[in-house]
Amino acid sequence: MSDAHQHLGLGNLRIEETGGCGTDTSSSGSNMPGASRAKVGVRGITSGMSGTAGIPKTMLSSGTGGFASVDVPGTVAANLQVPDRLKFEVDEDVEATSEKKGDEDDSNTIFKEFEEWLLTNGAKFPDLYLKRYGDSEVRGVHATRPIAPYNCIIQIPLKCLITDEMGRETEMGRKLFSQNYSLSTPNLIAVLLYIMETREDPNHFFQPYYRVLPRKYDDFPIFYNDEQLSWLTGSPLLDDIAERKRNMHADYEEICRLVPEFERFSFEEFLEVRTAVGSRNFGILVHNHKRTAMVPYSDMLNHYRPRETSWTFEDSKDAFTITSLSSLQPHQQVMDSYGKKCNSKFLLHYGFAVVDNREEDGKCQNEIYIRLHLASARQDSLHESRLAVLGPSRSSRGFRLSMNIEDKATSEALSYCRVAVATADELTEILAARGLDDSGAGDDGHGHSYRRSRDSYRDSSVGYVSARNETAALEMLAAACERQLTKYPQTYEENLELLNHGNLKPFSVRRTTLIVVVSEQEILSFWIHAFETLSAILQDSSNEAPLHQRLRQLPDRTHRDADLARFAGRLAYEIRMAAPARR
Repeated sequence: MSDAHQHLGLGNLRIEETGGCGTDTSSSGSNMPGASRAKVGVRGITSGMSGTAGIPKTMLSSGTGGFASVDVPGTVAANLQVPDRLKFEVDEDVEATSEKKGDEDDSNTIFKEFEEWLLTNGAKFPDLYLKRYGDSEVRGVHATRPIAPYNCIIQIPLKCLITDEMGRETEMGRKLFSQNYSLSTPNLIAVLLYIMETREDPNHFFQPYYRVLPRKYDDFPIFYNDEQLSWLTGSPLLDDIAERKRNMHADYEEICRLVPEFERFSFEEFLEVRTAVGSRNFGILVHNHKRTAMVPYSDMLNHYRPRETSWTFEDSKDAFTITSLSSLQPHQQVMDSYGKKCNSKFLLHYGFAVVDNREEDGKCQNEIYIRLHLASARQDSLHESRLAVLGPSRSSRGFRLSMNIEDKATSEALSYCRVAVATADELTEILAARGLDDSGAGDDGHGHSYRRSRDSYRDSSVGYVSARNETAALEMLAAACERQLTKYPQTYEENLELLNHGNLKPFSVRRTTLIVVVSEQEILSFWIHAFETLSAILQDSSNEAPLHQRLRQLPDRTHRDADLARFAGRLAYEIRMAAPARR
């Protein structure tokens, strides 16, 4: 997977566009911002905060060196009262068993040692404290007092970071990367090698950090048991989970082949550390060198959009820093954006899902993989003409479908359907607009003919053709969505009822998988609804108002309405720009 990010100028501050930490990097070694789970492997920290009671003293230091905290008046903003923040407000008034109390005592000691280790080595986080939510293993970072926008709230020196460069300099790293290797994520593997080699030393410098890393990763799909996987029945995500397991096993086998001494680590150990690194790393630029890094404490921030913080590595401070982008209230959870991603990606890579995965503009970020097919050449005399538009290998094609026609894959899916249902005359028009004939040959405008190669079919987008064509295209897409919906054991309505009223624990695998399934079913239901609603408008010849005007009259009161109105508005624009004969 890949995620573009850009740096925005804000004085001397470089802001990561998507923000976040912990994203798998590509085989080319490119880094991208992503996410981390603020889950740790021990219990304790601060629970049930009121005022400053229970906040570790090391977290209440005033701080120095560019750390400013400003009191800001006001009440908690409305955007703090959304499901994906409220899930952290669990009932903490539960009776603790002696065993749990013992665990909490141990964890408090471990975290005190962790904080002291960071502070001793120059880290700064004066206005923050860590908190555990109920009896779960999920943790988060909270503000001790009001914090104004554009204040540095976390500073972690380079000496406390674990980078891919350090992994490449280990004994196993030098041996592995000096050979001709085939790895899916070389930078992550380099970080993994450093951790696996050094965590065996009980006195190692990074041991305080290793002790607060998760001991279990049960909420990540690659660790699901058969029952938990069954909760995803019907979801294309099951194929992604299986593929991810295969890729990780292939990496493990490749390391063992090139570095036989690595076999002392089991695949299960490899999988756990690989998951920790994949979900918690940051892609940063350190003195003009791209690095993949583990950043203690900074990887404790949970995900929320719109983003409230930005992060970067500041060469002048020789440290990784996180800066507030908005006002933070006392005891408010300080959160990070892991970027714009669909719920299947969040679950696969980070072990969680978002109930309301929408941006500030209302656009939902969720996607579902579907595959569309052309009728065979035996069934369709225009089969070759359709391939002349789509490309010679496009008789079947997969798409990551969303509810946003602006998304490239979704636009291409609808384009595919428009070509698939086009009449002979419509195909001739589509081909002519591309300077092609029905064989895929064209003219370069200087009297020279050419035949397009397979690689030249990257842009096969086809806009509005006709009311008849648009109706048929939407019907084809809706039919594919209907087929996908039948693969789920429960209906969208049944799953939605269970999610909203089933009293599922906030961080349980059952609830998380249900959120993903509901997210997928919502998209499928949307396109069925789009066909049913828009086909009536497209086929209504009795209404004298122009078609593009009628399409712009759809309501937008709810998210569902707004999604459809947005698509209809885009369609109305295409119709208005089309030639009069095509309106």
